[in-house]
Amino acid sequence: MKIKAIIVDDESRGRSLLKNICSRYFPDKIEIVDECNSVATALISIKKNAPNLVFLDIQMPDKNGFELLTHFEIIPFEIIFTTAHKEYAIEAIRKSALDYLVKPIDVQDFKTAIGRFESVLENKTNLNRYELLTENLSHQTSGKQRIAFPTKTGFEVIHVNKIIFCKSDGSYTIIYTKESQHHTSKSFKEICELLQSEIKFLKVHRSYLINAEYVKNFKSDDYVLEMTSGHEIPVSDKSFNKKELIDAITK
Repeated sequence: MKIKAIIVDDESRGRSLLKNICSRYFPDKIEIVDECNSVATALISIKKNAPNLVFLDIQMPDKNGFELLTHFEIIPFEIIFTTAHKEYAIEAIRKSALDYLVKPIDVQDFKTAIGRFESVLENKTNLNRYELLTENLSHQTSGKQRIAFPTKTGFEVIHVNKIIFCKSDGSYTIIYTKESQHHTSKSFKEICELLQSEIKFLKVHRSYLINAEYVKNFKSDDYVLEMTSGHEIPVSDKSFNKKELIDAITK
C-alpha cells in the first residue's frame, strides 16, 4: 500500500523539492495527494484526502505548523516537520520522538525519516506524541519535560527529572530512573545531545551521563560518584579534576 502524503509549505520551492525527492527516491512508496500553502488549506485537504503522512513546515506567515495540531483531538496521521531554522522548537520535537527535516533537505535524512515513519506504522504505537510535543513546547524552561524514547516495540515516555543516569550499551542506551531501567534504541551520543541541554546532566565518562541532582558523594580514591540509588559511576580524570567536578555538580 502506498503512503498517501500531503505537503504543507508556504513556499512553492519547498513544496517542489519535497515532491521531487518523493518521486525520485520513493516512486512506488509515496503518493503526494496534495500540496498546501497554509494551515487553513491543509485542514481542508486532510479532511478530503485522509493522508497517512503530512510534511509540515513550521514557519508560515498566518499560522505556524504547530497550530495545525490544535484542530485535532486525535491526530490520525503522522507528521514530519520541516524547518529552515534550528531553534528552541527543535528541542521539543526531538524530546517528543517526532521527526523533522532541516532545510535544505538532505536526501539521506529524508530516507531516514521515512524509515522511522514505516517503523511507527509497523509497531502501531498508541503513544500520543503530539500531545507530548505540545506539553514540551509549553514547558521549555520549566524543567518538567517528558521525553519519548524509542524502543524495539514503540516508545517509552520518561520524566526528565526522574532520570538518575544513562549508560552506553553498544548501539543502545540504558536509562536508569528511580523506578526501573529502560532500554532505548537511541545511541548514547543522541541521549547526551538530548539531555545535556538540561543544566543538571553531566557527561562524566565516555559511557556515563549523570543527573547531578542524584549525586550522593564522590570517592576520590576510586574516582567514582556514588548516586542516591547506590550505583557507583566512574569519572574520567581527563574530563574533570576534583574542583571542576564539584563546580559542575553544584552550579
